[in-house]
Amino acid sequence: MDILSILNEYYPIHFDRDDIMRDAGSVSYAVFSRNDRYFLRVIKPAFLETAVMGTDIQVFLQSQGFPVPPVIFTRNNLPYVKTDDGLFILYDFVEGSESNPEQDAEAVGALIGKLHHTMKKYTSELIKRDKHFFIGRYIAILRKKQYPKADEFSTYGTALWDKVRDLPRGYCHGDMYDGNIHKTPDGKFYVLDFDTSCEGFPMYDLTLFCNKTHYFDFDEHGYEKSKGILLRFLPEYTKYNALSQKEINAFYDLIALYHFALQATVIENYGLDCVDNAFFDRQLDWLYRWQEQCEKA
Repeated sequence: MDILSILNEYYPIHFDRDDIMRDAGSVSYAVFSRNDRYFLRVIKPAFLETAVMGTDIQVFLQSQGFPVPPVIFTRNNLPYVKTDDGLFILYDFVEGSESNPEQDAEAVGALIGKLHHTMKKYTSELIKRDKHFFIGRYIAILRKKQYPKADEFSTYGTALWDKVRDLPRGYCHGDMYDGNIHKTPDGKFYVLDFDTSCEGFPMYDLTLFCNKTHYFDFDEHGYEKSKGILLRFLPEYTKYNALSQKEINAFYDLIALYHFALQATVIENYGLDCVDNAFFDRQLDWLYRWQEQCEKA
């Protein structure tokens, strides 16, 4: 795949150099036109549908003046190029680094509040996320791996879903961890990566950003750290969107829900052999210890 040839064919900019930055679900490049730098994502064909939807959302937010990295349109005024190798999306390069929840809780609270408020104007249909996405995918993987304690995960997951299934629904970014909040050197914030957007629980976005628990190893201090960031985050968020007490109380259950959903996504991306029974045992222990700590608190 000749990156530069594709870009020069479709975009009204002449590119002369590309440097690969990251290879995961999509491949990211810095691409150069003389001294000007741009950011390119090449999404693999397997993720094409969600990437097209995510780009549509980003273009909508850009039109509303919401801070997202600006998408550069092709000569034919399209926000991407579709080829047999995947989807090419070109952006202005925004200098900066990922946000820090412990420093930026208030600012990001306002940012996500504005995002959820702005997305109420979005009229295209969103993918609906339900129990299968959050819980069922992971249980199916456990059974396919013939993990002997799959029933324990299933029982835990069903009880968890019963607690959150009736939460208010609306736009959900779905991957709102600190790495998808970009902070520039002058203190501006941008939201990145809309490919996991859905109709789901808005509170899930708040949870992912404020979650300071350690994913692999249980840390008893994670509960208080996460609660502290949430308490700073909420006053700014609620300037733009109301939250019920039920949603706020669901914060701790949604942290557990995140474990199910994230593990399923990781294994889908990297294959069944990327984890073993010892990994599943540690995750089950994490969930039991989290449940115990939340009940005591």
